[in-house]
Amino acid sequence: MVSSLSELASQITDLTSRVEDLTAAVTRLEARTTRLEGAEPAELVCGAPPRMQPLPEPEAESAGSQGFASLLALTGQVCLILGGAFFLRSLTDAGDLPRNAGVALGLAYAFLWSLVAWRTRASLPATFYALASVLITYPLIWESTTAFGILSPPMAAGSLLIAGILHVDVAWARSLKAVAWIAALAALGTAFGLMAATQALAWFTALFLAFGAGTLWLTYGRRWHALRWPAALAADLAVLVLAVIAAWPGGPPPGYQAITPRLGVGLALGLVVIYLGSFAARMLQQRRTLNAFEVIQSALVLLIGFGGSLRVALVSGTGAGLLGTGVLIAGLGCYATAFPFAADREDLRANFSFFTSLAVVFLLLGGPIVLPLPAFTLAAGAVGLASLLLGLRLRRTLLLLQSAVFLLATVLASGLLSWAATAFLATSARVIKAPSAIGLAALGCVTAAHILLVTRRPAEPLGWRLRLPSLLMGALSVLGVGAGCIWAGLRIVGARGVDPGQLAAFRTGVLSAAAIALAALARPWPTSELTWLVFPLLGLSVVKFLAEDLSVGRPLTLFPAFMVFGTALILAPRLLKAKRPSLPPDPVRPHS
Repeated sequence: MVSSLSELASQITDLTSRVEDLTAAVTRLEARTTRLEGAEPAELVCGAPPRMQPLPEPEAESAGSQGFASLLALTGQVCLILGGAFFLRSLTDAGDLPRNAGVALGLAYAFLWSLVAWRTRASLPATFYALASVLITYPLIWESTTAFGILSPPMAAGSLLIAGILHVDVAWARSLKAVAWIAALAALGTAFGLMAATQALAWFTALFLAFGAGTLWLTYGRRWHALRWPAALAADLAVLVLAVIAAWPGGPPPGYQAITPRLGVGLALGLVVIYLGSFAARMLQQRRTLNAFEVIQSALVLLIGFGGSLRVALVSGTGAGLLGTGVLIAGLGCYATAFPFAADREDLRANFSFFTSLAVVFLLLGGPIVLPLPAFTLAAGAVGLASLLLGLRLRRTLLLLQSAVFLLATVLASGLLSWAATAFLATSARVIKAPSAIGLAALGCVTAAHILLVTRRPAEPLGWRLRLPSLLMGALSVLGVGAGCIWAGLRIVGARGVDPGQLAAFRTGVLSAAAIALAALARPWPTSELTWLVFPLLGLSVVKFLAEDLSVGRPLTLFPAFMVFGTALILAPRLLKAKRPSLPPDPVRPHS
């Protein structure tokens, strides 16, 4: 009994020691785990309870998973939005909604989602809501116009304009460039389709012009420069189609009778005014040079807008007054735009050259349309002299060249050139008439221009671009004065009694005297380019003497002809060799 109790006690003692060993092992394991988790082991040694550690957070989802889920969710929302649109369509088809009410509700529903996109701050949801609105709006406008006949062409054009403005405004407000591109292409494509389907060219051409102007100024603000190309090309194409139909031989084809010549001219000029006016205003505002788009679009605008309006006016015989007035206003506007750049820095002078050249084209083309020919001749001469004075004052060679163009137009419009040719080439003295007052005014303009170029020009050295206008004006002056001398001499002796031999001798005398007089200018007027004409005049006199004088002359007429011609051959070269006075140096040189 005693042995059994002692054995039981030893077993209990052994069990107790094992429990203690197990407790110590668990304590060491817990201390090690706590140390790994950042706890202080001393806390366990001292018997302090271990600090509670936060439970580990669940692993975050990857960004790619969240983005894909967002795309799926937004796609589902777009499907629900489109489902609502088809629900309205089903009610309309079933007759539960009148067609007019159904179309109005459909457009309101589409515009509602544009407003939702405008109020949405996040870019991705705003993009999906705006695209849903685009997908509803433009097919609905197309079908309501072509299939249902609910929207008339003016209403369809107005709806497209409102929709385009709304969608682009949403894109602007949320910086959604992709939405702007999709909305613009959708609006332009729908407009072209409706223009072809309804044959309402005028309404949709006006829409393209408005959309082009809005897109142009929108891209200036947001710098979405590529977006203005499709809008501008669409406007160009629409005006080209309208001009072709308006200028159709025999009148517009069937279905296009609503297009009048005045309407065609007005819309074509509208293209010119919108784009050139916008370019001018922008350059004056920003003080910058023309870019590639502005140069290319300006050329297209001149070719299509102005060329189309001119074609319509010429074919129809109407609208010329509107065309001429518009062109003159455009020319004056180009001058007003150009002169702020006249004294600007070097990199902006290209703007001055561009707009003054446009002004010359517009004024010379529009002037004869609006003004009677005598009035245009005087106006062109006045503008030429004013351009010459400004060119000399501003040291701008381009203005001098443009003044030569205006003065040449003055000579051609006045008939001075044809009258002078008759005086030198006519076979009978009776056909040489008196010069007209307009011709004498043109002669006075070119003579005054040459005198100004010689007396007020900068000192040597001079480039050919400055001497060319002076030479042209001087040559025209010599031609006109020579023809006037022939007419005056014939009037003194009596043209009815002058035979061909006498006329030939008289012309030889005028040419010889002109050569001697021009050579004599070498000393008092050394800067005049008229001295360059001496040897050409002598050569022309030789050809003329052999071809005319020897063939129609008589001994009585050949005697004075030989005398004056020989005198010119002797004196003219000697006068050219005379010593010329030196000119004081002038450090100012003309700008190119």
